[in-house]
Amino acid sequence: MKTNPKIPEELIYKIWEEKRIDASLTTAEGLSIEIIDCGVRNTDEAGPDYRHARIKIGNITFAGDVEIDTLHSDWKAHGHNLNQRYNKVILHAVLSNDSSYPFVVTQSGRKVPTLSLEGYLSATIKQNIQQDLKAIQSEDEIKMPCSQLNHNVDRREKLSYLKNLGLLRFRKKCEKNIERLKEIVLLNELHIKEPKVFHDFHKEISNREYVQKDFEHLELWQQLYYEQLFEALGYSKNKDIMLKLSKAVDIKFFKTIDELNKEKIESILFHISGMFPDVIDIPNEETSEYMRNSLDLWTAIKNNYDSGFLNKNEWNFFKLRPQNFPTIRIAAGARLLEKIIIHEQFIRIINIFKQHSDINKLITKLRNEIIIKGEGYWAGHYNFNKETKTKLNYFIGLGRADEIVINIILPIYSVYFEIHGDKDLSQKVLNLFLNYYQKEGNHLVDQVNDILGLKNEKFRSVYYQGMIDLFRNYCIKNKCMECEIGKKVFN
Repeated sequence: MKTNPKIPEELIYKIWEEKRIDASLTTAEGLSIEIIDCGVRNTDEAGPDYRHARIKIGNITFAGDVEIDTLHSDWKAHGHNLNQRYNKVILHAVLSNDSSYPFVVTQSGRKVPTLSLEGYLSATIKQNIQQDLKAIQSEDEIKMPCSQLNHNVDRREKLSYLKNLGLLRFRKKCEKNIERLKEIVLLNELHIKEPKVFHDFHKEISNREYVQKDFEHLELWQQLYYEQLFEALGYSKNKDIMLKLSKAVDIKFFKTIDELNKEKIESILFHISGMFPDVIDIPNEETSEYMRNSLDLWTAIKNNYDSGFLNKNEWNFFKLRPQNFPTIRIAAGARLLEKIIIHEQFIRIINIFKQHSDINKLITKLRNEIIIKGEGYWAGHYNFNKETKTKLNYFIGLGRADEIVINIILPIYSVYFEIHGDKDLSQKVLNLFLNYYQKEGNHLVDQVNDILGLKNEKFRSVYYQGMIDLFRNYCIKNKCMECEIGKKVFN
């Protein structure tokens, strides 16, 4: 069977659990395999796919974990070889072995045999896999109750409703910013470091009266901006831990470092994140030199740091493409921090809003503040001592830059100008949100746009945000009779 690398692992799980095998199994090295107990499916976000399996390999019965992948090479591509969570794996089962190696190696250095299922599937099972694949692809399409009926609603009514939802989503982001600003003000006043352990903290916030003067310090806004950037760079898998990192090592700490540069910022982030390797004596000279330099920088700085460190096992590499590994995201974040702290990006963006009225120029200027070209060690590596197949041209490209401008920059600066009494600039920010056209789409938004019978409206940010709000807060919650489109369709 010709292996399709895009076959979802869910189908391989089904083969494993139902033992849809047509012959006796052997490892790639020729040892017999007997699956006594396939194990319990791990539904956690990270870690091996099956726990508590019992498998006889040769004459020995092993108890432990099983990892399922589409290809043998996925073991390294997904970072399992660097993750302690996979140290108890006893068998690596794959649909196809695309490597000459009959085993994989855990973080602890133990060899784990590989079982390639491809040669043990009957023609019937292969046919069933193709049918299952079609079913899964169909399930991947989002479900909207009005999908066959909303064509009866006028396009202008749909767009008007989406615009209202988009504006509502924007206002919620602004309100969230105000609440976090209040938190940071109080944290600074009480000299509390993140993570905060203070049972009446939220009561303190609600009881305290805030005035404009409380929000004058630039560092306050830089911290808010920094936190949101890092959360966004974490994507869905690592957004919480990236946010935690931005609070553990805050703007205030970076400003205590003499002659700060991106190399020092990067070293600090990797050491506090817990991801910096314990071993720096690595045969690859480029990696060895990078790690020695980074360690030297940290050694000179670490005595200034008196807060907590993160655990490397909290970082998620599971089922991520290498270019989205948290190592690459931290490298991107270090370069944004350089812009924020050294090149005063927050002030520069204020001036961009003040100096430019043409929407297209404004959009271009803001995008250019966020786009980060690939350079240095991390342009050619996705993890320590793990080279990329091709150099990364960008750490942050145009699509992600648009997301950051829309979801972070515009809401923050709307609040900033509003608090500082500049109504005109606050209105300019809102007008930009209403007229911003993004360059790239989104799988969810693409489908909602199509189901609603719209065309290129999905690229206009206010509609884009409205479609997300519509689907997440109405469609999947079956709140059709609270939705303006649903009311017209189902009444």
